[in-house]
Amino acid sequence: MKSEKIAIDELCRTLTKHRVIILVGILIVTGVFVYGAFHIRGHVEIGEMFPYDHPYMKLTAKFSQVFGSGSSSVLIAMQTKEGDIFNTAFLEKLKNMTREVELWEEVNPALTSSIASLSAKAVMLRAGGEIAVAPLYYYKTPETAEEMALLKKRIFTSPSFKGTLVARDGTAALLATSFMEGVPYDRIHLKLQKLVKDYSDQNISIHIVGFPSLMGWIYSLKSQILYIFLLSIVAMIVVLVLIFQGSLVGMVAVMGSSLILTAWGLGFIGFAGINFSPLLYVLAFLVGARMIGNAHQIAYRYFEELDSANGDKSIACYEAMRTMWIPNIAAVAADVAGFAVLFVAKIVLMQHLAVIMSFWMATIALTGLLVPVLSSLLPWKVDTAEWQKDKCHEGFLANSMMFLTRYSIRNKFTRYSVALVVLAVTIAVVWQAKHLKVGDPSPGSPILAVDHRYNQDQRIVNSKFDRTSDSLALYYQGEPGTATDTAVLNTFEKFSRHMKERLPDIYKSSLSINDTMKSISLMWHEGDVAWDQLSKQSDVLKFCISYYCMQAGGSTTSSFFMDAPHGSAQTFLFFADHTSDNLIRIRDAAYAYFKTHPAKIETGEFILAGGTLGMEMAINESMKKYHVLIDAMIYSALFLIMALIYRSIVAGLMLTLPLVLSNGIAAAYMSLTGMGLSINTLPVFAIGAGVGIDFAIYLYSRAIEEYPNQNGDWINTITQSICTCGKAVVYTALTIILPIITWYFFSDFKFQADVGFFLTIIMLTNVILTVTLHPLMIYVIKPKFISGGAQLKKRRPIASCACSLGGAKNS
Repeated sequence: MKSEKIAIDELCRTLTKHRVIILVGILIVTGVFVYGAFHIRGHVEIGEMFPYDHPYMKLTAKFSQVFGSGSSSVLIAMQTKEGDIFNTAFLEKLKNMTREVELWEEVNPALTSSIASLSAKAVMLRAGGEIAVAPLYYYKTPETAEEMALLKKRIFTSPSFKGTLVARDGTAALLATSFMEGVPYDRIHLKLQKLVKDYSDQNISIHIVGFPSLMGWIYSLKSQILYIFLLSIVAMIVVLVLIFQGSLVGMVAVMGSSLILTAWGLGFIGFAGINFSPLLYVLAFLVGARMIGNAHQIAYRYFEELDSANGDKSIACYEAMRTMWIPNIAAVAADVAGFAVLFVAKIVLMQHLAVIMSFWMATIALTGLLVPVLSSLLPWKVDTAEWQKDKCHEGFLANSMMFLTRYSIRNKFTRYSVALVVLAVTIAVVWQAKHLKVGDPSPGSPILAVDHRYNQDQRIVNSKFDRTSDSLALYYQGEPGTATDTAVLNTFEKFSRHMKERLPDIYKSSLSINDTMKSISLMWHEGDVAWDQLSKQSDVLKFCISYYCMQAGGSTTSSFFMDAPHGSAQTFLFFADHTSDNLIRIRDAAYAYFKTHPAKIETGEFILAGGTLGMEMAINESMKKYHVLIDAMIYSALFLIMALIYRSIVAGLMLTLPLVLSNGIAAAYMSLTGMGLSINTLPVFAIGAGVGIDFAIYLYSRAIEEYPNQNGDWINTITQSICTCGKAVVYTALTIILPIITWYFFSDFKFQADVGFFLTIIMLTNVILTVTLHPLMIYVIKPKFISGGAQLKKRRPIASCACSLGGAKNS
């Protein structure tokens, strides 16, 4: 330990002596990183947001090659404000919109359908009993009352149209399409919003849902993100002005250091070629706020040392580096650990987050060098009277902190009362946190605000149609030609009926080739509803499918229902929402069917679970698994880091265990407010633990310094440590909290607003614990890692290092 201290002292002396050369070198490296920052690519890729090794995702990837990706589908509802859709003006407008969308090069025309498209076929009975299949009104829009009545009859007597492409009350029609993979979402958004503008009028409104539309809205909010960034930066500058009371040295050193490290982080992202998703922006801003907070902590210490050194900048630079070396490294190591553990999640977005933010957080260690160096080289004079150590107890903030700390350790009664409060809060939050749900606890997109246009459209589409953007796919895979067997199609039919009976409150409809086959059967038997069923004769069924494919065009059927060799097939089941509770119900009901029915038959097998709900199930199951693993890893990592740095298992426990309480409070808040554990919120638990431990690290490191100076008096050691570092802790918290909390009030990104508030709770909790619980633990435990090496912790007289540094005065 003594040799390490001597090595740190010598290193800090060398860095101080050659600080100009070192700063120039850092600036040169910064220039290289600035170049890399211009090569950042940032877009949202759906594959990055889901667990790539989950069986459901592998299944979705496999069958998307056959049927297309459901994750790229969009539903466009055209709704009347008065009357129904059965008038020439509405139908013509729907036809024009359908034709326009079909001609977009970004969409798959075979997967584009509405009642106005060529693929919307009606089964008709002609003279002589001939069955014909023809478009509803692709070639000619109904004009007369008779034509309109016939169209209405064909739509409302077909399950392929009623409730799926036309609302059951006849007031809206649906256009479904699927975008090609890799089309930029900002381009998709512009096209979709142009539809809204071009086809909306006094009596018609357009409502659009689907993942590409959601991502498009996210891209459209980039300008808002920049606005909030600027607002947050202004908030940080205001805080720094108030903290440093107009001192240019403090402000320039802190902001200069932060700008340099920001360039390093952005440059690394550009050089690494990692996609910088817009969904990560708020966490990137957290790193920026953390940079400023850490830089302020070190600047605060520099000014304190500058006063003790009678204005000698070189000595102040050296002492600030030396005394903050261990707490700075410990805090940064904890921050890096918080991000690094996210790499274990087999989700590309989280792995990118782990790599990007771990490096970026690691650069914050340089603030221990940059801030003292910049402060010592800036020419402006600093009035150090405000930073005198003896004045640390003055002011409202200092008095408030000291009151809380003294109360926590004053006597047996106050100590027990604080301990009981902490225990009661811990029990309450643990109980409430048990109710935290995995996934989205509310309908719509949790990424956007509840009243955002996208979520409003989602509610309208879900209320009007039996076909929604939340679908479950059951796949069949077997030998070529077997997908048309009665065993396969009857299983689809029975499975759909089973799900409807088990989940009547959320089941909406199903979609498969069965709907058309039943329509043919009904038509053959002159509309007798008793024949609204699949033929029980396999040969007849195969003939009907072949005949339909020939009449309708094989591409449409293959794209939606079966592949060309008829070896694979799928059925879609649509549900009201994808909330976490309902996803569990849907999954359990689906698997319950195959407990009483064979999943494997002689010719092939039925496989769950695809569609958007299958993907949601995959992410929820992974979140539940990774949440436990990541939590265990982050607490273990922090314990090991603290135990190694302070050479004490007790130190590891004292610094790590209170994090369970602060993160528990955050989890309880999520549970109470309806936030779910998702890919957006899971990282915050790990990050919050890493960032939250920083304040306690500063306190414990200061206590190690103060113990010999207070002649081994524990109360004086604690109060003086809080007095000297407490203000810096609060100011550091403010520089992190105030910029992040702006997201809560101004962002249309619900998850970013929640993350901002979420992190604020963690920060505030840890500040309170730093001035209450941690002083109590130090007083009660009286740890040897603070007192054991007291003879090694006495500060070297200032004069002993002045000659070797060539002190420059604060003038």
